[in-house]
Amino acid sequence: MQKESQTKSERVDIQRSVAIQSAHCPNGCDLMTDKVMIHGLKSIAVEIQWQQMRGLIYLDPEFGKYEHVSEIDVPEGVVVEFYCPHCGASLRNGEELCHSCAAPTFALILPNEGQIVGCLRRNCFEHTLKLESLDSMQLQIDDNLLRMIL
Repeated sequence: MQKESQTKSERVDIQRSVAIQSAHCPNGCDLMTDKVMIHGLKSIAVEIQWQQMRGLIYLDPEFGKYEHVSEIDVPEGVVVEFYCPHCGASLRNGEELCHSCAAPTFALILPNEGQIVGCLRRNCFEHTLKLESLDSMQLQIDDNLLRMIL
């Protein structure tokens, strides 16, 4: 009988994240801002409306993380509207509803890469990253962090 060779490998737990570095409204306005940094990265600035209140919300640029910073307080479970802070275009995605709670969704354009679709209900964390191309994706590996940069 032939003896199988055994290899010893060490498993390293690596945190994975996708860092969004470019997001636009449907009219092409750049939504990235360095006014509010989250995780040391530019945030995604959109105008949020709930009832008669409007203000900016800075979305976490790491896909799958939700450390947003908002100028207005919105109760949990409420559906809001998102607009481009530059041209006022609605960011509502008329094509699909949230897969988890059936609320309306928003869409952010990732130029030459795809889009992010997310739920407009506060504290529903259903978000989808739709990629058209991986050509511009970069990988950054630091200690125990693997970051895909779009």
